[in-house]
Amino acid sequence: MEHRFFAAYPPPPGTVLEPSGATLGPLTGLRVAVVGYGTMGRANALNLRRSGIDVVVGAREGLKGGQRAQSEGFTVLPVAAAVAGADVVMLMLPDTAMAAAWERDVAPHLKPDAAVGFAHGFAIAFDQIRPEPGRSCFLAAPKSQGDLLIELHAAGRGVPGLLAVTDTSPPATWDVAAAYALAVGCLEGGGFVTTFREECVSDQFGEQAVLCGGVIELLKAAYDTLVDAGYGPENAYFECVHELKLITDLLHRHGVAGLRGRISGTAAYGGLTRGPRIIDDAVRARMRDVLAEIEDGRFARELLAEHDKTAGLAAEEAAGPLARAAGPLLARLNPGEGT
Repeated sequence: MEHRFFAAYPPPPGTVLEPSGATLGPLTGLRVAVVGYGTMGRANALNLRRSGIDVVVGAREGLKGGQRAQSEGFTVLPVAAAVAGADVVMLMLPDTAMAAAWERDVAPHLKPDAAVGFAHGFAIAFDQIRPEPGRSCFLAAPKSQGDLLIELHAAGRGVPGLLAVTDTSPPATWDVAAAYALAVGCLEGGGFVTTFREECVSDQFGEQAVLCGGVIELLKAAYDTLVDAGYGPENAYFECVHELKLITDLLHRHGVAGLRGRISGTAAYGGLTRGPRIIDDAVRARMRDVLAEIEDGRFARELLAEHDKTAGLAAEEAAGPLARAAGPLLARLNPGEGT
């Protein structure tokens, strides 16, 4: 193998690749088709181009992503045409659209030696896509939202990333994955070797239990508790929502122990003694239930069957007390920005 970025092939889980340990060599002279131009697809395409990689965008008919990609200077092709001309095909479609796109527009048009990449493990972990043995298939998952990935890459920085390769891929696929991660900016702080399944299950659990589920419900419940007890909505919003960023910034920089030493003694004592009463053994048991639903595929099946309910659920939440309170406060706190 011409390019060897790892000491062993396959590298064991937990291996960490630094940016200095990889080059763009495995992508030199290759064309990458980014299929899908949503938030993460756009970030990948822009960062690849900034890194000097030949990029085209594959866009599904009738969606706005293709128009935006074209306005930002990319060659935009129907998905099948983009795939047919590419050496690396990066599938950036929604999880719920992967299987149909693979069967119709991707698999029949792949070059024999083309690699297939993903930024999230769902399609492979839950058998929505089954590349044939010998097909290079890799994961390069930035631990970041797309807009931030663009911003940091443009500033010469990046984010950590997770790397994986399917068991039936050729060993050199690891080098393609590393070069791709370097090109899009997700080796900063390390590229951590994992598996498609572990990335997917951990990601979904984090979203549901903490980031997009647990935290939001905690904020709603805390806000409602104060307001229902007669405290002003502005006070409730500032204390339970607005200041969350201050705490998470400290957590990011200093970890849990460092955070405790940088807040008031009252806040530290109150958090240490009352926090376990909020997140008690019953909550932990329900977290284990949520994890089990992800691990055994129940959540995947539910998502594929019922994802069209998302807009309605989000609209219902947007009509709730916390979302309504946020509107005028956000307009005051962030003048000139949309919500």
